[in-house]
Amino acid sequence: VQDPDANSKVLSSSFKKRERPRSTLGDLSKVQKLDLSSIARLPSVGGAPPWSATNPFLDESLKDVQPSPINPFSSFFEERERCSQSSSMSGAPGKNQRDSLIVLHQQPDNISFSEPSKHLKHRDFVEQLKQLQIGDPDELSSSALPDDDPTLSSELDGTLSSLGPPQMKDGWPMMLRIPEKKNIMSSRHWGPIYVKLTESGYLQLFYEKGLEKPFREFKLDINHEISEPKLQNYDENGRIHSVRIDRTIYKEKKKYQPKPAVTHAAEREQVIKLGTTSYEDFLSFIRAIQDTLMNLPTSSTDLSTVGLNYQEEEITVDVKDEFYGILAKGDNRILQHNVLTRVHVLTFLSGLAECRLGLNDILVKGNEIVSRHDIMPTTTTKWIKLYDCHFHACVDEELFTSNRIILFNPLDACRFELMRFRSTFSEKTLPFTLRIAASINGAEVELQSWLMMSPGFSSNRDPLTQVPCENVMVRYPVPQEWVKNFRRESVLGEKSLKAKVNKCASFGSTSVSGSEPVMRVTLGTAKYEHAFNSIVWRINRLPDKNSGSGHPHCFFCHLELGSDQEVPSSFVRYADVEFDMPTSSASKAAIRSISVEGKTDVRKWVNYSAHYSYKVEIEQKKSLNPDVMGEETGNAKECAVH
Repeated sequence: VQDPDANSKVLSSSFKKRERPRSTLGDLSKVQKLDLSSIARLPSVGGAPPWSATNPFLDESLKDVQPSPINPFSSFFEERERCSQSSSMSGAPGKNQRDSLIVLHQQPDNISFSEPSKHLKHRDFVEQLKQLQIGDPDELSSSALPDDDPTLSSELDGTLSSLGPPQMKDGWPMMLRIPEKKNIMSSRHWGPIYVKLTESGYLQLFYEKGLEKPFREFKLDINHEISEPKLQNYDENGRIHSVRIDRTIYKEKKKYQPKPAVTHAAEREQVIKLGTTSYEDFLSFIRAIQDTLMNLPTSSTDLSTVGLNYQEEEITVDVKDEFYGILAKGDNRILQHNVLTRVHVLTFLSGLAECRLGLNDILVKGNEIVSRHDIMPTTTTKWIKLYDCHFHACVDEELFTSNRIILFNPLDACRFELMRFRSTFSEKTLPFTLRIAASINGAEVELQSWLMMSPGFSSNRDPLTQVPCENVMVRYPVPQEWVKNFRRESVLGEKSLKAKVNKCASFGSTSVSGSEPVMRVTLGTAKYEHAFNSIVWRINRLPDKNSGSGHPHCFFCHLELGSDQEVPSSFVRYADVEFDMPTSSASKAAIRSISVEGKTDVRKWVNYSAHYSYKVEIEQKKSLNPDVMGEETGNAKECAVH
């Protein structure tokens, strides 16, 4: 019989708390003490510098050792080679073969490279890796960046053309806002005039074309700015394109709410306001004014404002790209294109200071010498080619031609166009694809479009960094004889039919056949606009916030013509597309540095924007059957959500 006391002793000893082993980290005897005697040591007679404390992390015996030029991977391959030789001599079967694992998952004797006629053995491949050298990626002949080599032709180089806004004309039939200033006691209206722009920069207004003496003229100067295009009410038929020429003066102001700060605000005074119903004349007039303002001589600078002392000195650079192109039908392949980049500058600098601008020019390729505080952050590493560079009179063109340096004396408190140049499109596809099909069957005309975001566009790959397309317009030109079919009587007069989401444009029910047109859209609005002589499909934003990026959007129009004379043999060839993309660039032009002579505390701002304007070819079909878009799209007449 066992003693219960003995059993309890055995049980308690088995559950006895185990002692934790002592850590050596806290053993101060094993820690090497620092030699601090040199700190209190007096300077020697030999002239040793005082307070020469010994660095505990520096081994004096290795101070003369230079970095080894040997490939750091060579020791690994030598060890591998030694192990492989020893294993082949021993010949022991079943040996662990883990050490013979190579980066390439192939047999050592059958490693093949891109050239089919060239086969290297394992040992030759190892020798190549041993001789591996790190090259300079900024060299033009470097293979690390093949897309940046200016000697290589881009895929879109062959499609580069001189597309752009309409050319300058001798004169333009315009409308003048009368009276020019608002008056509560009188109403304003538009009056027809004829406008000319002379080579010396005078804008002349005539009552009609052919008169010799203008009733008003004024000279453009550096303080004049042209406003953004705008659509205004004109008459019962629709709206008119209008633009203003303002005299703009920038001043430094102090504000105290919500907190004290110094701002630079613009004070605008309207000089003249003009309008026209011809969109082509409107664009041609704007381009002529822009060219004249850029070519003004610097001698017209107001010297009374030069030398002002600003409390906050700053410089703002606006880079705007204008894409023009022609796209093929179906796949939206770019047939012709041109990217025109305009660089505007606005400076508030005390005194006369020279400025230098650095672009991502491929002929410079980052070799310019700038201070660290002059470097501007960019989101691209691409280098671009500049074509047909045109500069303001304040730029030293000879220095740019010889050294590719943009050096200029900016106009004080005045926004001006510093330079413009052409370049190729930086993407392979546009932000969205648009396919348009039209059919004419007897007196029936059908038109349909499919719009979808392009996955190949760089901004569309990541939804978190995606840049939206804003103010999207797709214009389908319509003959003048068809306009009456797109208008209806209302209480206030004639009004254009308008199609919205879940609301089709028609006089009555869509099931009742008649001569009334029917339009449907799955996103945005569509109606006939007299200012463009087209059916305009407008979308505020793409991609839509309430639909996926891969979701297609449709436009459909069905028209039954009333007489045989109105039936055409074919539809127009192209449809026009326009939209804006903020904070983006079509050419990938980037401001890499902004330098101001003798100043380091200047605030610097860079703004990017892009405007796209191109034509898409329309597919001419006998009928819009359900298989126009393949299996992804149903009946064309049912593309809208009812």
